[in-house]
Amino acid sequence: MTDEETNIAYANGKAQGSTAASKKLHDLIKATGEYSVEAWVVPGNVAQEETPIVTYSGSDEARNFTLGQTLYNYDFYQRSSTTNQNEAMSTADADERLQANLQHVVITFAPGGARKIYVNGEFTEDLDPDTAGNLSEWDDSFAFVLGNEGSSNSLWQGTLRMVAVHNRALTSEQISQNYNVGVGEKFFLLFSVSHLTNTPESFVVFEVSQYDSYSYLFSTPYFKSLDSTASFADIPVKGLKLGINGKEAAIGQAFKNIDISLNDADYETENGQQSLSHLGTIIALETGPNTDEFFLSFEQIGTFENVIVEAEPPSPPAPLDDEPASEIGLKTFDEINVSMAALTGVSKTNTSVSATFNTVKQQLPTVESISGFLSAHQMAITQLAIKYCDALVEDTTKREIFFPSFVFTTNANTLFDPLLDPFDAVVDPVPVGLDLIINPLLENFIGSNLNSQPSDNAVSKELIGLMKKLTTCSADNSCASDRTETVVKATCAAVLGSATTLIQ
Repeated sequence: MTDEETNIAYANGKAQGSTAASKKLHDLIKATGEYSVEAWVVPGNVAQEETPIVTYSGSDEARNFTLGQTLYNYDFYQRSSTTNQNEAMSTADADERLQANLQHVVITFAPGGARKIYVNGEFTEDLDPDTAGNLSEWDDSFAFVLGNEGSSNSLWQGTLRMVAVHNRALTSEQISQNYNVGVGEKFFLLFSVSHLTNTPESFVVFEVSQYDSYSYLFSTPYFKSLDSTASFADIPVKGLKLGINGKEAAIGQAFKNIDISLNDADYETENGQQSLSHLGTIIALETGPNTDEFFLSFEQIGTFENVIVEAEPPSPPAPLDDEPASEIGLKTFDEINVSMAALTGVSKTNTSVSATFNTVKQQLPTVESISGFLSAHQMAITQLAIKYCDALVEDTTKREIFFPSFVFTTNANTLFDPLLDPFDAVVDPVPVGLDLIINPLLENFIGSNLNSQPSDNAVSKELIGLMKKLTTCSADNSCASDRTETVVKATCAAVLGSATTLIQ
């Protein structure tokens, strides 16, 4: 239905069609009730989670279909009469189908046939957990997007070589055929060896294509003579190497171990060729396909030998000392989530907590280096801390365990009166009522006997200043009935979202 040669590398941004132009997907697919999405992809890594590769959607949570990536898995999201548009059918974790190299992936749907995923021409055998439905609920106001969501919040890192959308479910035979054809332009490079083999019109032939923006793919070399009367009597071919722009390629010499004899018995007269290898290899692109020039070298071909003496590699220099690493590091996003759950006693699967974590996860630290700290990290950890503390205080059982002597029904304006000036030199003892909140937070969150940590008095002073502002409710000093809970939640979040949770 649509077929687009892309070869787009996604490091940032997206490729997006207008909603008006994308509407043809809706109209043509709904007319048949079935479809396929076919793509040649090169994932940038296997660490990406819930990132769309090809999507026809309106937002992060509204879509008609999405082909996406989660770690080593391909995901297939679909809106239908029987499926939840935000619950993916995925390839099995143990199979690790998705790899960070060029792959052919196809997703198909047909009423009565359900969803299927194919990788490199083969059905993955993953079964659709939902029964087959129909596409009656598709929305024609969505946009077709490559490499991201329409909101630009879910960047996929990688390269798309080709994308096609069909308004029919491709058969396994058709998918296998498309995979075998490959992607992009292919060329047959013929290297004349007539002067080396004493065979007229003889060549070593490679099938070559541009693999990606940085390399060429050389595959399945074979020997061929255009003279139908030619005969071969044990012509040795050993140690074939590829060269580019006047020098042998530094890497990718997959054919240097070839040791074969060209002869009439192995020469396929029907095809007029003899295979040299079934391997393929990648050679780095230098100036581009219009100007790069290639040559072959042989350790031996026919009676000619080219002995290459490999130079002894120089001794490596003494490694340089890196900059001293800081003993202080950041907790990563998963460590922060687990720490907050352990400190508060609130499960990380709590609905509100889980939703917030999934929203801010990409905004939390991914590496432990303290030099990578960003202000965005603190904003995200604050949001997550608020949700954990909200869940703690809203659960009467958990809060009674955490704050055993505190009475949550007491009005805030009386409970915290009088409050000391937070800038007093001494805040000791803590005002009655406040210690019932502050002490449990210090004991459960801050820890003790650490080499470097603020004093309890310093932390208490900061918290009292916060609570004083929160309990100034109105001109007549009256507070809402739930103000006490709000004060406790805010104080809890101030401690939980501080360096005590972020730093390790």
